[in-house]
Amino acid sequence: MQFESHRQPPAEWVEWLDGWVASLRVHGATPATIEHWWYVVSQFAREASMPPDLVETNDVLAWLGRGVGVNTMRSEVIALNSFFQWSLRDGRRTDDPMECVPKVKRRKQKQKPAPREAVEKGMNHPDPRVRLLVMLFADAGLRRAEAVQCRTDDVIDDLTGKSLIVHGKGAKDRVVPLDEPLARELMSAGPGWVFPGQRGHICNDTAYALVKDATGWPPHAFRRRFATDVWRATGDAVKVQSLLGHESLATTQAYIYQTADDLRQAVKSMRSYRQHEGIGIAHPEQLLAAYGIPDSIVSAVVESVKTQDRSNPKLF
Repeated sequence: MQFESHRQPPAEWVEWLDGWVASLRVHGATPATIEHWWYVVSQFAREASMPPDLVETNDVLAWLGRGVGVNTMRSEVIALNSFFQWSLRDGRRTDDPMECVPKVKRRKQKQKPAPREAVEKGMNHPDPRVRLLVMLFADAGLRRAEAVQCRTDDVIDDLTGKSLIVHGKGAKDRVVPLDEPLARELMSAGPGWVFPGQRGHICNDTAYALVKDATGWPPHAFRRRFATDVWRATGDAVKVQSLLGHESLATTQAYIYQTADDLRQAVKSMRSYRQHEGIGIAHPEQLLAAYGIPDSIVSAVVESVKTQDRSNPKLF
């Protein structure tokens, strides 16, 4: 039996899941990935109400169509694919019910960061766990799984202050600088796990529930707030990428929430630069369109900039 702190699957699934988890560990899957995939398949097992050897494609499709978001569905398809492919290789099944389940494309629509009111609400919450979790998400950009694994001895001294060794996704550690209030809160937690639970540290679901119930926003929205604020403060997406622990800059760009005001400021900065360099800018709308900015926003931004400086014919 795996992950005893989680709700367990039906008895007839336990041996299958144990064998699958053992295989994942041998093949080098990270503990966070294994736990998440196990959680997904266990949830499916409870709701399918049938043994794993009787599951058919329609059972999977019915469960996937229960109304979750596209990215959640995509994650569930990946976990179920892994489980049923293993059961086929292990000789427990002679067919794969996932074979006719279509692939789910990742939705690239940007999600909004948590508003500042939610950040303040979390940081002033009476529950110290909520306060510290929100600080780790909003002030250090941690993921849920990274936050719950924090230990006080992960806080280290560097040349200019305190930093946190973050045990990241894919078994990759990174070092994130801490501001004084967050470093002080972490050090005051006492030795061992910062968020102790019945068996080690609290689980990801507990962290999610604590923050969502207290603020109305999920933990990842606070990570997006961190990413957006660092980008606005520095204009450096590569620094944001390093702090978030992303391998790809494209992933980081999805976390940075840009408003019409951000785009307007970009055009104004370009105008100022070209004026200084003696370069005219006849068609700023073409530049914005080249970056895939919607026409409605392009029109509003360009008109705003033109209105603010019609006295300089050199620019338009």
